[in-house]
Amino acid sequence: MKGRDTYTLAYECCDQVLFEDGKFPTIDAIRARIGVNSPATITKAIKDWTLHFVDKHQKKLLNPKMPTQLADAAESLWILALNEAAKSFEKSKADLEQRDVERQTQVSELEKLLKTQESAWGDEKQRFTAEIAAQTQLLQEFSSRLEESALRLNQTETALHETRQSLARSEGALVEARTASEKQAQDWEAKFEKDHLWHLKRISEEKELLNVQFVKALADKERALELSRMSQESLTSRLTQIMNKVGDSLERQTQLEADLERARLSLIAKEDELQKEKQTAEKLKSLVKRQRRPDDHVQQSSDAS
Repeated sequence: MKGRDTYTLAYECCDQVLFEDGKFPTIDAIRARIGVNSPATITKAIKDWTLHFVDKHQKKLLNPKMPTQLADAAESLWILALNEAAKSFEKSKADLEQRDVERQTQVSELEKLLKTQESAWGDEKQRFTAEIAAQTQLLQEFSSRLEESALRLNQTETALHETRQSLARSEGALVEARTASEKQAQDWEAKFEKDHLWHLKRISEEKELLNVQFVKALADKERALELSRMSQESLTSRLTQIMNKVGDSLERQTQLEADLERARLSLIAKEDELQKEKQTAEKLKSLVKRQRRPDDHVQQSSDAS
């Protein structure tokens, strides 16, 4: 609303400047009268008023019966209008060229930054790829070691089972030997009492020795089994840590690729804005050329008269 009020005041003030000063309206003259400092809005109002003024008086300028003084005044006003329009165009052109240079500089800086980031991301990607390959190799080694530990555990359990079976057979044999000894003692008790006692003592010692050996073998097997289980748990924990690290590396690589895509989209948007600014400059240039053509026609009519 405020912009519209400034435009209306500036447009209406153009006639006042023309009648009071006898000159075409300027930004300074309009600004001094309306008390508003808005060069862009005032420039647009002056441009629209000039086009309306030219359209309004064009037929009078082409009338051959028009008084010479009026024709000269109109021609002076027309030339002044064209000069003001040319100045406005040159200013707009300079602004557009300055903005074009700034945009080109921004695009160049963005391209350099993009190349630098692409190079850094490429190096980072290679490092991540090498690290992932190393972690994969390490994972395979741990998997092989885990399989070997599982195999050794199975072998140990098998050996323990065989040892228990062997102990059971020994105990069975011991029972059988005791039964035979008791029967022999009953048969030879009178005659071979001393030998029977000696055999009983020997059997007791052998049984004790077998029990000691069995307990020792069983303890060794159980200790080996516990060590194998602890090794398997350690390898499983290490494998979990490696898998988590590989997942983090893949997530970081995905984030870097997303940042690269956003930088490319930003560059494309900057290039589109630059193209629109160039098109606007071409339109203004074409408008000024069309405004200069009636001036040539008026000049020819003046020479003919």
